[in-house]
Amino acid sequence: MAERILESVSYLQVPVKNLEESAEWYIGNLGFEVHWKRPDNKMTILALPSGPSIFLCETELHQGTMSVVIGFEASDIRKLLSDLQSKGVKIGEIRENRGVVQGEILTMDFDFYDPSGNMLVVHGTSTFVE
Repeated sequence: MAERILESVSYLQVPVKNLEESAEWYIGNLGFEVHWKRPDNKMTILALPSGPSIFLCETELHQGTMSVVIGFEASDIRKLLSDLQSKGVKIGEIRENRGVVQGEILTMDFDFYDPSGNMLVVHGTSTFVE
């Protein structure tokens, strides 16, 4: 096997239509914090306590995407789904009961969208739902 040079993913770059609106959305809905803002107001770096940073970059060429740009893991996926729905966040497909993890606990995931139309997905475990 060849020597591994890359160590980790340091950031994800997400194109957005409106930087301020998008930053507020990621902060208010997903709990990100601002790590740095570029002086020309065309890029903001957001971070969670661990994992890669997200670089929100304002661009006029943005057209949204129908593929996932960021995948998250949630400790309480049902609470997150409820919170996002109560905030009016656009929710896509919700996939439940996708396989037994431990006894009655099954995996669950769902798609949702940021204000620029970027598709995001969150994965987690959930108690069995019939």
